[in-house]
This record gives sequence, structure tokens and C-alpha cells, in this order.
Amino acid sequence: MSQQQYYYNEHDENQVLRLRKDKRKRKLKRKIKVVLILFVMLLIAGYFVSDISRVHDINMTGLQEVSKDDIEKSISVHEGDIVLFVNTGKIEDEIAKMPFIKKVKVTKSLLGSVQIEVEEAQKVAYCVIDKKTYVIDELGNVSETDDKDLIASLQSTPQITKFKDLQLLKEFAKEYVNIPEIVKNQTSDIIYDPQKADETRLKFIMDDGKILYLRIEDMADQLNNRYDYVANKEAFKNKCVFSFEGNYVYMKDCE
Repeated sequence: MSQQQYYYNEHDENQVLRLRKDKRKRKLKRKIKVVLILFVMLLIAGYFVSDISRVHDINMTGLQEVSKDDIEKSISVHEGDIVLFVNTGKIEDEIAKMPFIKKVKVTKSLLGSVQIEVEEAQKVAYCVIDKKTYVIDELGNVSETDDKDLIASLQSTPQITKFKDLQLLKEFAKEYVNIPEIVKNQTSDIIYDPQKADETRLKFIMDDGKILYLRIEDMADQLNNRYDYVANKEAFKNKCVFSFEGNYVYMKDCE
């Protein structure tokens, strides 16, 4: 049997060297990758344990009637919380449920600041039932208040009297905010004045002394679509009482 002969091949040696080099490069890349991952993990861990990751400032703008303390009690974020975990949408929903809130926007900074921008709903009327003061805002919400400063400021809005039922007041509020602004602006007082056959009748006393009789469930439709208050007031200057009954308006002369 003849002995197998080996022939030196330079190409084979180069291939082996290249494979070794590639293997070393792969190992080096894996090591670098592991080091980078560890470095990033250390940065993340350092961020979470440092004060930078915490809420350290909650700023609020646009507040007039709503107090900062009331908002802080209602929201689910406080100083010291991790800012990355702050849910701005949830905070907006929490604040939006509060009285006198029309719009709210919440933003956050990774440096630990939370910004709350509030637009309050305007007060449009108030009512006292069983010695409790209720405020109606421009959105039709009814809120109880015992804030003396707020109650004092309500004197510039129409007072609603003789309501005994809070639920009926809420029904009134939803309709009242939809009547024309010019009528609201010229209204001095609103009196709940039911009759035997008309349990939801209201008496609007205007700034000029004229009187409008309206029904809670119909007043928005009647004043927006069926009756032009300003035009009729000018056309019938000698009339002082306007009683809205269905599609008709009955007028009485001034005494």
C-alpha cells in the first residue's frame, strides 16, 4: 500500500488564519455587547435610584375657583413618584371630574416636573337648598360649595330660588346653559313657580323688570328656535310679561 502524500497548500493556511481571526472578532463583539448592555443597565438603575427620576415639582396654572390643594387630593401623582410611571391621561381624567373644570392638559418632563394647565368653567347661576349653596357652571354641572369667597362672588350671577329638589335643579341646569347668552346676561333672578297643571314653570325676572314664564324642559328650544327675545322686547316695549306656552307666547301690558 502506497503512503499518502501531503502537499502544502498556502490557501488552506490562510483559511485557517481567517477563521481564527473571525472567531476572535466575534468573541470581541460579544464582549463589547455584554459591556454595553451592562453599562446601559447601570445607567437605568442609576436613573431610577437617583432623585432625577422622581417627581419634584407639580406646577398648576389657570386656577381661580379651584384650589391647588383640592387638585392634589384628587390626582394619583405626588412628589417623589417615579416620573416615567406618571400617567398623564389618567391625571387629566381625574381632574376633569372635579367641579368647574372645563379643560385640562397634563405634561411631564423626564427631569421630574409635572405641568397641569387648567381652564375653569365659568359660574352662571346659584341656588340655596336646605341652607346648602349650589353653583351651576357653564357646562351645566351643579356643585355644592361652602367656600365663603366663592359664595360672595356668586352675587354677580342670577340667583335661583324656591327649588326644593336637587335633582330638579340639575335638570334645570342642563337646559339653562343652552339658552341664548343675551338672555342669561340680562337675567336677574329665576324663581321656581309651579302651577297645578304646570309643575316645571319658572319665572325669569330680567334686569329691565320684564318677566318671562318658561318651562324647564322647553326653555332652551323656545328661546333658541321659537322666540327672539331681543327683537320682541324692542317690538313690544309696552309689554312686561311674556308667558311661553307651547308654540305661543302670551304677553301682558306693563302696569
